[in-house]
Amino acid sequence: MTKDSGRQTKKRVAVGRRSFVLLSLLLIFCMLSCTKEKHVENKADPLFVLSGAGLKCVLDPVGEEFTKETGIEVEYCYLCSAMLLTNLELTRQGDIFVAGAKYYFNMARDKGLVDEEHMVIAGYQVPCIMVQEGNPLNIQSLDDLLKPGMRLGVGDFEAMAVGRLAREMLKTAGIFDQFMKNVVVVGGSAPKLCLPVCMNSIDAAINLTATAKTFDHCSDIVLIDKERVMYSTFPVALTIYAKNKEEAMKYYNFMQCPKARKILEKYGYGIYFDPKAEQYLE
Repeated sequence: MTKDSGRQTKKRVAVGRRSFVLLSLLLIFCMLSCTKEKHVENKADPLFVLSGAGLKCVLDPVGEEFTKETGIEVEYCYLCSAMLLTNLELTRQGDIFVAGAKYYFNMARDKGLVDEEHMVIAGYQVPCIMVQEGNPLNIQSLDDLLKPGMRLGVGDFEAMAVGRLAREMLKTAGIFDQFMKNVVVVGGSAPKLCLPVCMNSIDAAINLTATAKTFDHCSDIVLIDKERVMYSTFPVALTIYAKNKEEAMKYYNFMQCPKARKILEKYGYGIYFDPKAEQYLE
């Protein structure tokens, strides 16, 4: 055997060994991947809850407590209530529907998207005046928002529960047109409406009390006069697309238990006045 042919033989052996090692590593990787995929496939799907964006501050801790008690994981999709309806109708995905107001539940019911027999009112939605930290302009009432030069924010009147509440409340008080003259920001969700107040881009906004509470590190809350404030309620319901009704029912029942009620009240979904029928907006 010549020296050249000897070198070529050694090279082929070396290449063969490297190929064998690479192939072995590839096979191990594939085996691990298959094992991982199988593990993921065997893991139970989490409960999929469609919820109004303004409810995130309370439903996250409710979900944690529910998982701790039942072992059932919860995945939330937070959007404005109008978008939730469209999402549910188009994708047919979702076990539980938590609307920002009963108005949106009624729309879902009329479209045949929710189980009307399994609906419960979970809590109150009460608006407030959210102001900059320290309330530098000394805003004390809705009338203070009508002063010239005020920079105000409000929720979308069609897509957001707090937007509908604000419009009806201001119209009932006879100050809607004056208020709108000072509006410079229309929010797409209750949490997004908080940001310009915290950034001092606007002086005040009408927002949900519970949502505003989650931004108390950078803003203050002014409660609206008991005689002028309006309120709504938010329901929890099973959808007709619920994949696992047994688990969905456990969440539905949990939302009615004392532990969940306590969490709801802690995060601002209670009420500070004696509600009258004329103050309720469905």
